[in-house]
Amino acid sequence: MKLLSLTSYLTFIWRLLFSICLTPGESLGQTATQYSRVVAQAERIAYLAAQRSALASQVAAAALAPSATSLAVRMVAGPVGWAALGVSAGLVLAQMYYSQPDLVAIKQTASPPTGNWTYSYNGQTYTIPNHNIAGSPTPAAICPGGLMFGYLGSPTPGMTSAGPTNWWCPPSPAQQTTGTPTSTDIQQYLLGQSPTDPNAIEQHTIPVGTTGTTQPADNTVSQPVSPTEMPTTVKPKPIPAGDIVVADNVPPPASTPQQNTQQQTTTTTTTTTQNPDGSTTEQEETQATTSCTVGAHESRTFGTVLQEHQTRWGASSLLGTLNLLKSLTWPSTLPVIALPSVFFGSQQVDFNQWAWFFTVLRTLVIATASIAAYRIIFVGGGQTT
Repeated sequence: MKLLSLTSYLTFIWRLLFSICLTPGESLGQTATQYSRVVAQAERIAYLAAQRSALASQVAAAALAPSATSLAVRMVAGPVGWAALGVSAGLVLAQMYYSQPDLVAIKQTASPPTGNWTYSYNGQTYTIPNHNIAGSPTPAAICPGGLMFGYLGSPTPGMTSAGPTNWWCPPSPAQQTTGTPTSTDIQQYLLGQSPTDPNAIEQHTIPVGTTGTTQPADNTVSQPVSPTEMPTTVKPKPIPAGDIVVADNVPPPASTPQQNTQQQTTTTTTTTTQNPDGSTTEQEETQATTSCTVGAHESRTFGTVLQEHQTRWGASSLLGTLNLLKSLTWPSTLPVIALPSVFFGSQQVDFNQWAWFFTVLRTLVIATASIAAYRIIFVGGGQTT
């Protein structure tokens, strides 16, 4: 039972010393910030705005092809200027992609009207010339689709009277017929779409770079881009969504405050002490000197700050007490004291039977000294350094 209690107590002391002595040292280190060279989302949008007409022309050519297939236009890093920025030539920066159904829908939407109208009746399609349109229906007769047509003679099959003389309603909503669009029709349609429209070029262009992926297509076009067309900047990680990462783990900008690179040298001094019982005790003292080697920074080093603390506390009585504790030696064998008595006879006290008590006492002394030393070095005892 005594051994279990002593083990639990020593475990608690060890954890206390670990948190006091090691945690402050770990808190002095900082995780270095990593940087990446990127094309910001705003720069990508500006490039698309400048290239909108050229990109719309390529979409129009793909949509008017005899058999519309999917189209991918890949903006790639050109052969000039990117190598100086650490970017590989040919890297895909962004990709515009239109699937085959997208191209078909754009072609239909961009088709110009012919001026005629059609409707279906009994499985047949009938055409009404545009000049026959009469306008909106009266409240008495609402035509399907909201259009009435006028005839001086007999109307086409399936027509019903809309109420006014010679005004007729088609049996189903009339649809205005369209012709075959030209490349100009499709380009004007795309250029007229807002950037948020589902068919707009901006909605079909995604960033790629070193972290994205490309979409395979039946027809792929590579479009070289220069660094002046898509300017890059260096940003700390994590990179905002929408930016194009073109080079990873690059040096930070020159104007960015840098974490100082530190160099540390360690000196170990071994002191041998002769104990009264003839044994010797060796004590090692390690002193580390840390200095910074990067840029303009605080002239003091960790070593000089530590020395300043030690000098300031050198005259204190507490430090004198700690120095006295350093000279204490702990015997490996406890004494046996004889107690002669006339009445009780010869008695003796063997302190080795109480060795666990002296172990606890020694642990408390060491722990108290460690806490005091931690306060002197890391806290400063309430004094300003």
